[in-house]
Amino acid sequence: MNASETMLKVILFVHFILSTWGSMGNWIPGTYLYVHGVFLACGFMAILLPQSVDAVLMMLATLGFSVLEDVLLLSLYEPRFPDIAPESLRNEFRFALGMCILNLIIKPFSGFILWRILIARNEDTAFTILGIESFPRFGGQQRGYENIDNKVPNPTNNVETATPHYTSPPSMT
Repeated sequence: MNASETMLKVILFVHFILSTWGSMGNWIPGTYLYVHGVFLACGFMAILLPQSVDAVLMMLATLGFSVLEDVLLLSLYEPRFPDIAPESLRNEFRFALGMCILNLIIKPFSGFILWRILIARNEDTAFTILGIESFPRFGGQQRGYENIDNKVPNPTNNVETATPHYTSPPSMT
């Protein structure tokens, strides 16, 4: 198991636990569970298909949307629940709210790691982060510098060198 698969499983497990604890009680609507369920489903798909770029890309896109959705839900539903909640549910509300906020805080770090996993899985195209091509990534080898001014072909490459081909002019008979 390589580092990217391990990090993907850690991200999935941490967000699963925090989403479960954040949805305790009935203070937050079902869209919270729906969006986080789709995120987790994309994560399971990324684990089951280790070469799939689309699964990681969908996971990253869902993570980005869930950040916006969490901010909206926390700003809409948190202020009014303490006023209408019975005294017996206040501790449960505080715990769930803390887990939602903690889940929201670690999402940028998860997004950065998912971006690195996406780069590692999609080595064919030239992804750059902030213009840095040799940014550290999971898996794969760093590409070495290839001197294009060197006229001597590399013996490890099977490069055919061009030789002039002279033909005799057509005869006029």
